[in-house]
Amino acid sequence: MDTSKVLLILISLAILLQSLELADASVQDECKIVAAADPNVDYNFCVTSLQDDPRSGSADAKGLAIIAADLTVASATSTLSKIEKLVGDSKIDSPTKGLLNQCSSFYKDAVTAASGAVKAIGSGSMGDAKKQLTEAGDKPQDCDNLLFEAGKNDLLTKEDNDCTNLASIAQHIVAKLQ
Repeated sequence: MDTSKVLLILISLAILLQSLELADASVQDECKIVAAADPNVDYNFCVTSLQDDPRSGSADAKGLAIIAADLTVASATSTLSKIEKLVGDSKIDSPTKGLLNQCSSFYKDAVTAASGAVKAIGSGSMGDAKKQLTEAGDKPQDCDNLLFEAGKNDLLTKEDNDCTNLASIAQHIVAKLQ
């Protein structure tokens, strides 16, 4: 192999590695901003969540906002599935099933709002996206409050917090883009 081909390969590899480092720094930078703005969002949760999505490697702030909103949709959808399983569990009493059905309604609203936010971010309507992400983050907390008041908050605490935090991450990134 001649020297020019080796040099071209090495330069290409260096550029690729540098772009990967910059993308990681972008995730880390955005998460530092989010964690500083919202003490309820853990920096490590933010970084891990965003980096788990393969699109984050090349995403700018708008792309990271879309990823966080997509993760909110996925989290809310997963929680809906868990709620359905709990409602179908014969060990869960009828009043608790009623509360879980109300939570199901909250999570359906969260999915709708977060899905709308993804579309709004994509079209550049950051004000609309921010409103929808606020709703997407509030709905899991409505569920958490409902279950807490009934002494049943241990059923979905992690899911409620994760979904709210993902919506908050997206919301803070969107706010920066406004």
